[in-house]
Amino acid sequence: MTGPGPADLVRTPGSHVTRLGGRDVHLLVQPGQGPPVVLLGGCAVPSYAFRRVVAALTGRWTVALDRPGLVETAWPGHLPTLAEEVGTLAELVDVLGEPAVVVAHSMAGPHAEALVRRHPGTVRGLVLLDASVERSAEPPHAATEEAWLRASRVTLEGARFAPVASAASVAARVMVWGQSRRLHLANAQPPRAREVFTRPDSLASVVAEQAAYASQLADLQDLIGTTTWPEDLRSLVLTAGTRTGWVRKQQVLADRLGARQVVVDDSRHLMMVDRPDVVVDAILSLVGERDAPAA
Repeated sequence: MTGPGPADLVRTPGSHVTRLGGRDVHLLVQPGQGPPVVLLGGCAVPSYAFRRVVAALTGRWTVALDRPGLVETAWPGHLPTLAEEVGTLAELVDVLGEPAVVVAHSMAGPHAEALVRRHPGTVRGLVLLDASVERSAEPPHAATEEAWLRASRVTLEGARFAPVASAASVAARVMVWGQSRRLHLANAQPPRAREVFTRPDSLASVVAEQAAYASQLADLQDLIGTTTWPEDLRSLVLTAGTRTGWVRKQQVLADRLGARQVVVDDSRHLMMVDRPDVVVDAILSLVGERDAPAA
């Protein structure tokens, strides 16, 4: 006897593991009214990082996605491709049954852009949170990718030893501390945080996703050259105002998408943690219920 499928789970509150695009993924679902809001974290950013955004959207339909390996699923054993990410997102929007407002952070930004380019009409609004962008992306050499794959496998095996997993958990906290104005090393870890960053599969997936960065950005660059961007798609690019050069690169991204850039001066990279209110304003502005955040 089979359990509920993805179309049922995206309307069922709570935490679920399901299969989308041929991959096992984790969903954190809040049923509600209005168009669905899909929340995508960057590399090593699990769904619970959006908890303040979700809380502010009580009564609205939100679905936060964790890619394979990060939460409650196994790392598939290979470096993820842009095509895989698009396949998973396309099936997610399909089971939602209507175009979604997509909020994509960091490395998930290229995934969301590729979804729009491959499947126009599936996204009704796009919010990019300090999204990854490169002016010129080169695909890595096969030997480099093979070395990264071996590193991911070593991480998977090494993290089975408690001291290694504990050290990785501390490293994760240091990384988060450096990417947020709100969080500090002395803060209590949120529920499930320690579990996520001591799981061997989670740690291996983080290494694998970081390893796949160059290849995925190069594939997106190829896609940009063969597709057009829908002119009627409402989009916002929210940029952490910590570095002038980064703000300029993000403006290039906004120009490419015909989007409005909003520089958030009092936020670092983890914008959904530092300024959830700005993220919520951006989401609601795309459905016509609130003014867009001020630059």
